[in-house]
Amino acid sequence: MIFYGHVSDITELKDKEEKLRISEERFQFALDASTAGIWDWDMVTNSVFYSSLSLKILELESTDIFDDPERWDKIVHPDDLPKYYSDIHEHFDNKIPYYENYHRVMTSSGNYKWILDRGKVIKRDENGKPLRVIGTHTDVSAQKEKELELMKTMKLYSDQNSRLLNFSHIVSHNLNTQAGNIKSILDLIDADVSKQTVSEMLEYLRAVSNDLNDTISNLTQIVKTQSNINIAVVPLKLCEYIEKTISTIKGYDKQRNVTIVNNVPKYLTINFNPAYMESVLLNFTTNAIKYAHPDRDPIITFDFAIEPEGFKSLKITDNGLGIDLKVYGDLLFGMYKTFHKHEEARGIGLYITRNQIEAMKGTVEVESEVGVGTSFKIIFNDM
Repeated sequence: MIFYGHVSDITELKDKEEKLRISEERFQFALDASTAGIWDWDMVTNSVFYSSLSLKILELESTDIFDDPERWDKIVHPDDLPKYYSDIHEHFDNKIPYYENYHRVMTSSGNYKWILDRGKVIKRDENGKPLRVIGTHTDVSAQKEKELELMKTMKLYSDQNSRLLNFSHIVSHNLNTQAGNIKSILDLIDADVSKQTVSEMLEYLRAVSNDLNDTISNLTQIVKTQSNINIAVVPLKLCEYIEKTISTIKGYDKQRNVTIVNNVPKYLTINFNPAYMESVLLNFTTNAIKYAHPDRDPIITFDFAIEPEGFKSLKITDNGLGIDLKVYGDLLFGMYKTFHKHEEARGIGLYITRNQIEAMKGTVEVESEVGVGTSFKIIFNDM
């Protein structure tokens, strides 16, 4: 019996297989350890490969089929789509060396996450048309939220600095004016000793003195609000405080048939300072009555909502005179700014109210239409 065989040296082949296996293991480890998901878009077949981490960002399982590029476009936040498309097409057109874009994507749970999306065309046809693109997804939600919070804080400080400068001008102008008035009256009294003139001048002096007391009282209240660092914050039942406000304003204007609708749930609590809460609600409510439309009885509605960012908010809507925000929008919360010819208008209430809300790290927004009414929305720093 005769056997034929062939002996080959496969050492080199085995070495290559081993190196390939090690390389694949390293690549897989890099994928598993990476904080970035990987995507690979074949533009010829119009299909995309997403790594398990990309799917994890979307809160999907690795077994879920997600290979259509249009599906990603559909989950991008509508506000972010224009920039998203613009950035990627700039790279496709060879205007920038690679694609990079921050945008929000909706996860399977319906919540949005911020991601950093990077990509680069690695294959083009003879006309420069992209054929294949690879890139990464990185979840930057925590970083972006801190960035947005920092921007909000910086804006708050900027606004506070502007108000402080405005405040110093007001103090200087108002006190100097009233002090000058007092000096002028005293000079007139010194110059003319007739009893009639002195009596008239004393009446003027008393009026100026009363105005000066009001100014000092207003400024003192503002200083206390802005400088009080250790403000007591406790859980408050918002519905109860609104009902308390309704009781307080009974008889505020007996000539008006005021209707107040309280749609705030009884169980709802807000972390806020009690005195500030009373002041804020009372100010908005009395303003709505003060600036009621002459042709109809005032209707004031309190509505509660949860903002997209998760913060609690209270909307106070009236059917009053309304404010022309195009003309007065930037001045609305300014000190001593008035927008209607009302004998009781002083232009101090909204200024103090916003200071109290911002002292609680909240914000206030306004919508208004002349002849229709006004809505103030308080966004609390409370989730």
